[in-house]
Amino acid sequence: MHQSLNAVLRASQLGDESATIENARLLWKEGYNRKAIQTLQGAIDSKVFSRQSFIEHDASDRNIGTQQNILTARAKLLLAKWLDSAGQTSTSALTEQYRAIPLIFGQWEKGHYYVGRHYKKIIEYERALKPDEQSDRYLTGEVAKLVIENYLRSLSYGTKYLYQTLPRILTLWLELGAQLDKAPEGKVSLSRELHHRRKTQFEELLNILRKHLARLPAYIFYTALSQIVARIAHPHPDVFRLLQAIILKVVEAYPRQALWGLFAIMTSRQGSSERRNRGQQILQYIKERNVKVDNGSYSLPSLLRKGERLADQLLLACNNGDFQSNRTTMASITRDLNFNHKCTPCPLVVPVEACLMATLPTLTDNIKRHKAFSGDVITITSFLDEVLVLGSLAKPRKLTARGSNGVNYGLLIKPKDDLRTDQRLMEFNSMINRSLKRDAESSRRQLYIRTYAVTPLNEECGIIEWVDGLKTLRDILLNIYRSRGVVPNYHNLQQMMKDAATSDKNTKLFTEGVLGMFPPVLPNWFIAQFPNPSTWFTARLRYTRSCAVMSMVGTILGLGDRHGENVLLEEGNGGVFHVDFNCLFDKGLTFAQPERVPFRLTHNMVAAMGVYGYEGPFRKCSELTLSILRQQEETLMTILEAFIYDPTLDLQKEKKKKHEVVRLNPRSVVESIKRKVGGLLPDESIPLGVEGQVDELIKQAVNPRNLAAMYIGWCPFL
Repeated sequence: MHQSLNAVLRASQLGDESATIENARLLWKEGYNRKAIQTLQGAIDSKVFSRQSFIEHDASDRNIGTQQNILTARAKLLLAKWLDSAGQTSTSALTEQYRAIPLIFGQWEKGHYYVGRHYKKIIEYERALKPDEQSDRYLTGEVAKLVIENYLRSLSYGTKYLYQTLPRILTLWLELGAQLDKAPEGKVSLSRELHHRRKTQFEELLNILRKHLARLPAYIFYTALSQIVARIAHPHPDVFRLLQAIILKVVEAYPRQALWGLFAIMTSRQGSSERRNRGQQILQYIKERNVKVDNGSYSLPSLLRKGERLADQLLLACNNGDFQSNRTTMASITRDLNFNHKCTPCPLVVPVEACLMATLPTLTDNIKRHKAFSGDVITITSFLDEVLVLGSLAKPRKLTARGSNGVNYGLLIKPKDDLRTDQRLMEFNSMINRSLKRDAESSRRQLYIRTYAVTPLNEECGIIEWVDGLKTLRDILLNIYRSRGVVPNYHNLQQMMKDAATSDKNTKLFTEGVLGMFPPVLPNWFIAQFPNPSTWFTARLRYTRSCAVMSMVGTILGLGDRHGENVLLEEGNGGVFHVDFNCLFDKGLTFAQPERVPFRLTHNMVAAMGVYGYEGPFRKCSELTLSILRQQEETLMTILEAFIYDPTLDLQKEKKKKHEVVRLNPRSVVESIKRKVGGLLPDESIPLGVEGQVDELIKQAVNPRNLAAMYIGWCPFL
């Protein structure tokens, strides 16, 4: 701190006016909030930032003006944020403070973003009020329009806030369109005057969106393509037309990548649904647009036809074949799955993460001219004949696609499973990875979540990128136990666990009886897999860290069903890898035998972490991850709300529990996630700090009574 003060004083002596801002920051950090606000306010009032400092003598007048405007805008934004967090200013005065920032320097994405963010706070405040107390600006949709307009302006000048803004723009706009003719919450009817004013505001909003759609580059919308495609059945015709225009813009710019995102509507099974009709309408519209894409090498309709042919064959391969064995077997793609090779070569990219992920411009790149995908695309040349049919219930099949670069890519096609939830969750995990990378402490520890591409083909089939070198936790452990002559008798174990869960006195039945039969053996796998001491240590550390990250993210998302088949280990480096994200948002609590643990942390998993168990890197990395999730709460909630309110996802479908229907209510799901991020335990009103929350979660996860109460298929003894 002393060093920082000296640096600020020196800069000030040399005439650098930005030193005033840094001085105010130091005061704020030290807790002198009022003094910091006064210093900054005084500097702005006396136009300190408008004077020419010595650095800029050689610069042109125009450059000097820009520099001064940036400094003034930075100071104004900092002041507005401080006044906001100090709670010393009325909403109207604060709004004026924020709105003044883009007027000083209009090309600054951060300025526009914070104005929009301020209006978003107003929406959240109004939403919580009683219907009679809500303002006209909120009810007519004017405040939501202001959020969207400022967020769009922010996107015009950079992509730093893309994941905080675009999902929120889409959610607010689609919600406004759907609520247009509905009475405000808590009211019986919609007055004619309010309806007219709402329509006027909505028309203005549509014009703003059309204007920005023409200006913004296509890759910005590509990042939210799954959210856009999911909402094509929107009731408002103008909204649908604009969604169609966005989809077309993206498909024309990146046909080889974006067409994978449209397969879900090409092959939709919902026969007479509005969604299917709208999907066909979009496809027809694309077919009529006879434009050359990809530097003139293809016409859009011919690319679409080739894509449709491939999608149909993949669906056939997904559902054909009669495989009875519950062991992994080999099959032939043509003989057993009736796959027709005429659909290849196909000019679409191989559906793996490396080919489908758009890169965003760096801070110095030109946004408009940025190329989101590499020029040399890897397309599908052919499919190999051999197919691996897995033994699990749905009989997923692993196909091998040969890429145009000569490399073979494994693709798992999965029947009887709606993969749209998994797809959106992978997008969410990618956002978490970006946050982990940006934080110095977590970046140093290389904290990450292993992600892979998920491409839904329709509501019940899809493609998952095959990741080599994985082994399920269950297989690893049962093989070691089998080699030692230990074979689980599930019937006896179930009875012992049932007795152990009845009271605290009986937990010995689990801790000594059940666990006594299954001593921890996972450390032995690490020793056998990584015989070199330094690689063994690195693998064990990676295992512990990746386990911590996913435990925290899983807890916030309410991710359940973490049995031994859904948690895998990477044989090459020891990292933890999770699959099957169907049990989300605390759905595990609605099971016939409700899940009692927040994440999987069984005795085997703890033993593999080394002599410290969960007290070493596991606890430290859990705290780091949770604190990053708290810092990123806004981005987190923006993406999750878009996902939770999506009408096409499994979340909105009814779940039967005994004889009553359990339906996850989106609002309560959002509320529950907010509580968890804020450190509130169920039925508690005082939030815990990060360390306290991690401690409580670990206690719940290793509590023998909770583990004994888990259903037998979860195998708490492994």
